[in-house]
Amino acid sequence: MKKSHDRLKGLSLMATHFINELKAVLKDPGAMLILVGAVLVYSVIYSYVYSHETLRNLEIGIVDMDHTETSRKYAAMIDATPDLNVTYNPLSLAEAEELFMANKIKGVLLIPEGFQKEIMSGQQANAAVYSDASNFLKYRNEYMAVSYVNGYFNAGIAVKRYMFEGQSFTQAKASSDPLTAELHVLYNPASGYGNFVMPGIILVIIQQTLLIGIGLMGGSFSESKASPFLLPAKKRWHEVLPFLFGKAGAYLAVTLFNMIFGVIMVHHWFNYPDKAAIIDVLMLVFPYSLAVIFLGIGLSTLFRHRESAIVFMVFLSPIALFLSGLSWPASAMPAWLVTISKVLPSTQLIPAYMRLRTMGVGISGVRHDLLMMYLQAFVYIGLTLIYFYARVYREKRKRYKTVD
Repeated sequence: MKKSHDRLKGLSLMATHFINELKAVLKDPGAMLILVGAVLVYSVIYSYVYSHETLRNLEIGIVDMDHTETSRKYAAMIDATPDLNVTYNPLSLAEAEELFMANKIKGVLLIPEGFQKEIMSGQQANAAVYSDASNFLKYRNEYMAVSYVNGYFNAGIAVKRYMFEGQSFTQAKASSDPLTAELHVLYNPASGYGNFVMPGIILVIIQQTLLIGIGLMGGSFSESKASPFLLPAKKRWHEVLPFLFGKAGAYLAVTLFNMIFGVIMVHHWFNYPDKAAIIDVLMLVFPYSLAVIFLGIGLSTLFRHRESAIVFMVFLSPIALFLSGLSWPASAMPAWLVTISKVLPSTQLIPAYMRLRTMGVGISGVRHDLLMMYLQAFVYIGLTLIYFYARVYREKRKRYKTVD
């Protein structure tokens, strides 16, 4: 009977702490802006910015020094690609350089003198491409577009040569391309940058806003010098679990809203690849949410002022994004850095999430990652419990010393 009464009392305490923490969050404009507003704004704005997926009609200039029918045909094929748009035809490379430096064009194609003559005589002709390699997306578009045009242009020349030798069109076509390669782009057919990066970035945004928001609330509470416990000092030992789980429950409610908005609604609005059942997605992000929340609660105990939480977490944000493997593959990072990065829940989740959501491996294909995130959550729960039990113990010893 006593155990049942104690259990009900514990549940009542947990519900009280849940309500108190949720009220505190809702009454704090700064916390609401970070915990909810930032997720709503960042996930939509970032997704919208990347919604075009690929660069199209990149402005370039063509310097045609040959002025022949063949060079004009080659330039027209370049202009016909969806990636490039010939907006200038400078008369010299020096003029093209001026246009490039003035940011009027993003690249230059030089067709040298003697281009048609070399092709007609069966020699190898050259065309020079000048592109800005400091921007990899622009460089990739220019290089790939010119490569595709060169392939078609070379094939046309080869077909004509074989037909001149007496082959039929079908034979000439087969001779010019004896081995045809079929390219199938898996998981991201449009090769879009948004499809690649945004699903993971949304999860990093949710993690970082949670950590900042929880830290903000922790700093505010530390400034107030109040006790987090409701029971008298001698009974606080039994309040640690209800306090911790009640507090976590409040942030879990906020996280549920953010997950529904970012992982389901935004994902659907911007048509990101989705090969997973929603129940599998929720099963994967649940331990992630727990790990982030308990990590946040643990870190919040270190902050004595609201500003400290913001400064520390903002400093951590670019590190979290880099270590997630989105901007640079983990396989290219030092092994020790990859090991350290596992401290952050996003590092564990994002590769599993991409395999589940984009590749459609199913929940069984990410079982290891799922278990690791539960383990991560339990570790953070354990460390946070140790802190609060130690705090209660210190308060108890201090009280006894005062009495003595």
